[in-house]
Amino acid sequence: MSDNKFNDILNEIKVNRTFLSVYIPSKQTEVELLPLTLAQQKLIIETTSDTTLGILFFNNIFYKILKENIQCDIKDLTTIDRVNLTLTLRQHLEDIVEFGEISVSVAEILEKNKSIVNTIEPVTLTSGDFTFEIQAPNLDIDNFINTHLLNKYKNVSFDDHKLKNLISDLYVYEILKFIKTIKINDTEISLHSELVKSASVIESIDTKHFKSITDYINNVRDTEAKYTKCIKSEKSIDITPDLFIL
Repeated sequence: MSDNKFNDILNEIKVNRTFLSVYIPSKQTEVELLPLTLAQQKLIIETTSDTTLGILFFNNIFYKILKENIQCDIKDLTTIDRVNLTLTLRQHLEDIVEFGEISVSVAEILEKNKSIVNTIEPVTLTSGDFTFEIQAPNLDIDNFINTHLLNKYKNVSFDDHKLKNLISDLYVYEILKFIKTIKINDTEISLHSELVKSASVIESIDTKHFKSITDYINNVRDTEAKYTKCIKSEKSIDITPDLFIL
């Protein structure tokens, strides 16, 4: 078969792909999303090979796939929205997820999720002399920080000491994801550009000033978890690469 015929077939495949419709909680609207290709599913499955950095690799690969497949600006989507996006892609491959003897319909979860009221909004928090602008991270910021951590640790051989370094960095950068700006007296800086310097700034602040911020973070993560809950059982679907191994 000639190269032209191969190219013709590839073009036909691209032209005839159909979009999925996904409900976006943060916008209370629907967007269009292309299904996974086999190559994209393969990339997701490959992230299961690294148990230490696996979830960072998974989110990093998934961001790239979403950016390629979504029909909107990915900066407009938050980590809360990622749950529905993930479940929609999985449901298109196969609707049923097995938990031992329990079978769960992803389509039912996605329908249930449309009735959940998303109450997460940006807030301004003040503690002592500090003023923080806080919001659920969009997928662009989430990926930017995940990529920074991957670059820092991807070639590291993990012993107990290095593992503790990673855990502490994950804690600091998790907080950093949620803080858009910080102001002390009349000086204000944005924290989502120079990450090393930004991490140094927040590490120098007394821990007590982050109490309201960590409460906000926990609320966001709890909200994300609501969108993974099954209807007929107490089970939740884990958003991990294993979800795409059929």
